[in-house]
Amino acid sequence: MIAFPTSRRAQFHGVRTTWHDLLGRNCPRFGIDTLTVIQLPHPKAFGQADAYKVQLAFDGDRVLTPWLKLIGKGAPDVPLLDVALMRSGAALASASAKAVNLPDAYLYDHHALAEEFRNATAWPKHLLVQYRWQHAPGVDATAALYLAMAAGLGAFLATAAGVLASYDSKLRAFVADLAGENGLVTPEKDE
Repeated sequence: MIAFPTSRRAQFHGVRTTWHDLLGRNCPRFGIDTLTVIQLPHPKAFGQADAYKVQLAFDGDRVLTPWLKLIGKGAPDVPLLDVALMRSGAALASASAKAVNLPDAYLYDHHALAEEFRNATAWPKHLLVQYRWQHAPGVDATAALYLAMAAGLGAFLATAAGVLASYDSKLRAFVADLAGENGLVTPEKDE
């Protein structure tokens, strides 16, 4: 499976970094739910009281997540970045993300990562990111065309039936005039 191009940037001490591309092993694979680890380098101007936020971009910066607080007041103790990617057909439609506390099920396997976040001086920190794919139902163009044609045919038949019903007596008189009382009469040929 091909990895989806993903970038990250950080915000701390009132400064935003530039976009940094993630390695292929840290990027989501199209349609496959994965759990990966992203390394967060130590910022030069980062103080103990600063908040550290991160933002992800997918598909060449076309789809962005909101800023997510990972360190600081109001941030999870040990964060897990839960990213929900919405796909429509073979394209990425949208992405949403939230920073949540690392579930207890992951704490045993990722104990070292939890200790990094609990220790303010331990850098670089490693952030667990869970990519989940959801399918957005798309519009089937062929089915929509058939439905529109069927609706048009139904409207035509309803209109035709209404016209026939309103002109019923006139049509009977017209057919009677054409047929005559004795049926169809053909002229005789003179010999």
